[in-house]
Amino acid sequence: MKTKISMKPIVKWLRELSVVVTGIALTFGIGFLVNTKNNKEDLKQYLNALKMEMEQNAEEFDYQAQMFNKSVRYADYLKSINYTSPDKDSLAYYAVSAFSDNLDADGVGFGYMLISHPISSMTNAFEMFKVSGAMRQMKDKELLMIIWRTYTEMELAKSGVLDNYKVKEEEAIKEMQLKVDGIPIDVPMKRFYSTDLPQSMKRKCMNTAIMLKETISELEKAL
Repeated sequence: MKTKISMKPIVKWLRELSVVVTGIALTFGIGFLVNTKNNKEDLKQYLNALKMEMEQNAEEFDYQAQMFNKSVRYADYLKSINYTSPDKDSLAYYAVSAFSDNLDADGVGFGYMLISHPISSMTNAFEMFKVSGAMRQMKDKELLMIIWRTYTEMELAKSGVLDNYKVKEEEAIKEMQLKVDGIPIDVPMKRFYSTDLPQSMKRKCMNTAIMLKETISELEKAL
């Protein structure tokens, strides 16, 4: 009887302890589940933002690639006449920059003297994604690497086009000075358009647009 009586407080204490431990475990468990759910929702929102940003960037690079068509045609035209004096009508056609929503229209594209037209790509969503800590939540590390590589290639293409514009600008400035000095120019921008730089500028934009669209497709699968 004495043994049974002395055990009652201990049993009562153990019961109370088990209730407290169970309550703590449930609290942490529920908190963990809620936190996990919130993290998943946050990650989904960041991936959706990346997808929307890439879609806009893909449109921009697509537009730039198509607008370079006229520059490429001018380079091909000069090559076809062996870099001799161009026909005046042809020269006037290739000199004019024409902008339109209908990029297939004849005459639409950058004129051969255009020296500055920055690519309006965006990286705001990607920058937010990097500092948010959401990257650590991504289980698909391959998709994460694809996203990083896409934005890296996008910036490389953008800087590459800008570098090519600088080469074009140098020649344009020289030609403008020659005109001021009254020195005639038989083939405008001959040095620039005798290289593969016009084709390279178009190719950089076109390949970047393709890469962006492929990454968008991967994001859609993940979402």
